[in-house]
Amino acid sequence: MTEKPVHPFSEPDGFKWGSFTNAKGADIRYGSLKADGESKGTVVMLPGFRESIEKYFEAARDMKERGFDVWLMDWRGQGGSERYLQGSPQKMHHEGYDEQIETLHQFTQNVVDKAPSGPMFMMAHSMGAHIGLRYLKEHEGVFDSAMLSAPMLDINTGTLPKPLARQMAKFAKAGNYLDKYIPGGSDWSEEKNAFKDNNKTGDEARFNAALDILKAKPDLKTGDPTYGWVYHTFQSIDILGQEDYLKGIKTPVLMQISGHENVVDRPAQERAAGLLPNCRRVDIADAQHEVWHEKDALRNAWLAEVDTFMASRLPPPGLAPKKPDPSAPRPPKA
Repeated sequence: MTEKPVHPFSEPDGFKWGSFTNAKGADIRYGSLKADGESKGTVVMLPGFRESIEKYFEAARDMKERGFDVWLMDWRGQGGSERYLQGSPQKMHHEGYDEQIETLHQFTQNVVDKAPSGPMFMMAHSMGAHIGLRYLKEHEGVFDSAMLSAPMLDINTGTLPKPLARQMAKFAKAGNYLDKYIPGGSDWSEEKNAFKDNNKTGDEARFNAALDILKAKPDLKTGDPTYGWVYHTFQSIDILGQEDYLKGIKTPVLMQISGHENVVDRPAQERAAGLLPNCRRVDIADAQHEVWHEKDALRNAWLAEVDTFMASRLPPPGLAPKKPDPSAPRPPKA
């Protein structure tokens, strides 16, 4: 394998950018990275809340080095895709998860150039894994398998009781102010995005590398969520959390759960892991929310599980065609 670059999120050699228009008329940014030589299969990476494609360059490089084609997409409202509120582009807003599911379907059906052989894997994090799970239920058979890190089965509302947070979102809907920041919300700031006391990763180098991306590309910055994001997220959580819904997701899933999870709701993850019929749960005890951006020992532990899972999903190598024996008698010519 090639040596990793100094900056973990530098753009990989051969990376290609593109965009398409989703069903709502929004511009969606994507990127792709082809394996060297014949591909073993296809990996579709789905970032989490506020994240961009650039933050997954390191993971994309990992998959390329393992022989897979990689495709990545920025959700509407973040990354390099079109934002919801043109006058306030940093607000993490939402108009409903059905749009995200349909956009992912457009991406897989019309944009992703699936490798001629091998399975198609979903690799999704947090909010991306939430949308990914709903996609697996509503578009069964598109993905052969899924690797989900810290999936957002429910959100952590901190010191604010969850019933109150839900009620506040409903009031915002009734009062027609879903486009307002939640209390204390604001655009991106360095004070809110410092390594000290962050609840995402213990790896300062990768944390700061993600900040370098935003300094180089300030248009990628996103702030806090709006009431609209909270309202629609709770609506989707209620759908995904139904027991029959989870039991109906038949696709094989590898689900990672962090021991120091403080961003999404860990009990909801554990419940889902027990209900999904083909789920293998992986606990990384010392990891925080972003295992792909954690310290090497923790990240490598997850990557080893991913390697094992993906290898188990690959078709067995075919027998090499038998070479003709030059000394064997040839059939008579017609």
